[in-house]
Amino acid sequence: MESKSLLHKLENINEQLNLAHYWIIILKYRRILFLAPLLFGLLGFFVSLNINPIFQSQATLVIEESTKNIVNIEEVYSGDSPRTGFRNLNYINNQIQIIESDEVISSILSSEKNKKKINKLFKKLPENFVLKNKIFSFIKRENFKNDEKKINIKGYIKSNLKVSQIRNSDVVNITMNSGNAELAKFMLELVIDSYLKYDVDTKVKVTNYANQQINIRLSKLLEQMEIAEQKLLNYKKENNLIDIGDIKDLKIEQIKSVSKRIIDANRELQKKQNDLTAIRLADGNVEELLAIADLRSKKEVDEIRTNINATNNNIQALQIIYKDEHPKVQKVLKTKQNLDNRLKEILEENIAAAAFELANLQGFIESSEEELDLAKFDLQELEEKDVALQQYVREVETNNKIYETFLQRMKETNEVKELQSSNVRIIQNALLPLNPISPNVPKITLMFYFLSFGLIFALLIYFEFNSSTVIEPSNLESLNIPVLATLPAVKKIDKGYHLSQMFIEDVNSEFSESIRTLRTLMVAKFQKHKSILISSTYSGEGKTTVSLNTALAFSKIGRVLLVETDIRRPSVLTKTNQGEEAPSVGFSDIIQGQANMSDCIIKLPGSEIELMTSGTRRSDLTDLTTTKKLREFFDVLKNNYDYVIVDTPPIQPVSDTLFISQSTDHNLLIVRSHVTKIVGIKSVLKKLQNVDVKVDGLIFNDLDTSKASYYGYYQYGGYYNKYKSYS
Repeated sequence: MESKSLLHKLENINEQLNLAHYWIIILKYRRILFLAPLLFGLLGFFVSLNINPIFQSQATLVIEESTKNIVNIEEVYSGDSPRTGFRNLNYINNQIQIIESDEVISSILSSEKNKKKINKLFKKLPENFVLKNKIFSFIKRENFKNDEKKINIKGYIKSNLKVSQIRNSDVVNITMNSGNAELAKFMLELVIDSYLKYDVDTKVKVTNYANQQINIRLSKLLEQMEIAEQKLLNYKKENNLIDIGDIKDLKIEQIKSVSKRIIDANRELQKKQNDLTAIRLADGNVEELLAIADLRSKKEVDEIRTNINATNNNIQALQIIYKDEHPKVQKVLKTKQNLDNRLKEILEENIAAAAFELANLQGFIESSEEELDLAKFDLQELEEKDVALQQYVREVETNNKIYETFLQRMKETNEVKELQSSNVRIIQNALLPLNPISPNVPKITLMFYFLSFGLIFALLIYFEFNSSTVIEPSNLESLNIPVLATLPAVKKIDKGYHLSQMFIEDVNSEFSESIRTLRTLMVAKFQKHKSILISSTYSGEGKTTVSLNTALAFSKIGRVLLVETDIRRPSVLTKTNQGEEAPSVGFSDIIQGQANMSDCIIKLPGSEIELMTSGTRRSDLTDLTTTKKLREFFDVLKNNYDYVIVDTPPIQPVSDTLFISQSTDHNLLIVRSHVTKIVGIKSVLKKLQNVDVKVDGLIFNDLDTSKASYYGYYQYGGYYNKYKSYS
């Protein structure tokens, strides 16, 4: 919750303060912002000088993957190789781990010569080097009787050794850090030499081991190959198989041929059944029988039909010449009857033949289906035998392939064994560092300077935001609104006087002179018969006091009406001690049409100003009227008075002033020194801007003029000229 609150405050700072205000803060605290970071930068400089230097020796290697395939025994047993890029990446990572491994570093310490030289170089390290730097806290120095120093060299090397791969390459950078340049170079050389020796020794061991495993595996493969071949031969003998492939093809062709015969026979059977059905329906009718295509297409039927047609034609010709009883006609009729009888006989013979053919077709289809089932069974049996046979064949082929692969690996391992060498090339030997990599004195100094500058500046902004009350008129320059007058602080009120009527009670005071200056600027800036609204951010900033004294000043040059619009907490009558004589009705009653103008206005004793009280107290002005009616109300007042001064409630707590300001001609805002905050002013201006209301000027109140010559400058010089530039 606290972090959210702080974040919210920082967002408010960024929203409310502009660049001009940041620049004002810089100018205001320029000495602090210049000297304090300078001191911190100097502190950083001395801190960096007190840090022991660290030197770094660097070397570069190219670690190429072996061109031979024998890397480890797992690869020997795998028939396929992984992807090249992925394999190469794994290989480089494995080599980096080997360089940093205990085996490589321990081999360095196996030489007494190396240990003596390392101890000798360690003695050159500064005494406070170990005490001040935590990164070398693993160096254990213990005092013995001979006061010699015992050093954990292995831990020292592992903690200061760093190996990294250049991306997408076989290049590896190796660095070694130490407080002594010569020690860093020497230890890096030892690490590289130890790794090169370890690389060659490891490859020789792996190659010998792989060779042994391959020999064992080859002997087992020979036994497996003999067993697989014997199984294949036994299976062929048991099933009398020579070439299943040709037999399967013949069976498949047989199945296709039989299937086609069955389909054709079924089609012919269906046709015959349809014809016999039509014959039964014809019931001996010759014309209907001749409508059957199969009967009509018979040769004998066609010949008789031709003779019958010729006889019919002959009968028709003779009947034209002779009567039906004529012998010639009778003879031809007899011939026709014989032909009809013969046609019936032929049709009956064909029908009997069709029935016989139908029975034959049914028998043929049944025998063909039996033949098809038998062929399918034979084919299925062949396929089962073929599947079993192929298993034996594949087993033999697999064993042969594995055997050939291991023979090739055997040849490769023999070649590697004869030509074994390291795949590591040194392209840059370990260098003797001339300059330390740490500490970076300029970087640390600048870091101290800029961090301290940013922190101090942020604290000043935070301080200004949380205590950014307006102190002097210059704090308001970023608002770009003219300051019409600066009213001095009145610390001592003589007996009988009151600040609310200081203008007429003490005409020679600085306060009264400032009010006259304000009146002069307002007369020059604003025309007569206008309404002038005077408000403030919050209560207690002198709004009512300034309104009353301004009205008293204007009463010397014209007719003035002071309108109190604070219907929630009226205060004008309290300041003028006229509470008992005040009318019961006022501003709130007039705008509702519940009172007359004459009943709401009183004249303040001892002055020429007239006062309209706030009237009956209400909770919200916006519920009583509209901006249009309120504007018409002020227009009536402006016709009767030279100046109408409108005293309103403070803007931040209530919304009444935002409502009233839309109906007045000019709007002024009171700013009180050491009370009003710049953030509050900007918030008020934003609210007024949202209702399209412009602030015509600011009145700076309660300025302490005893500490500097603010009075003469701000009243007669700087801000009067600024005012002229806005008019």
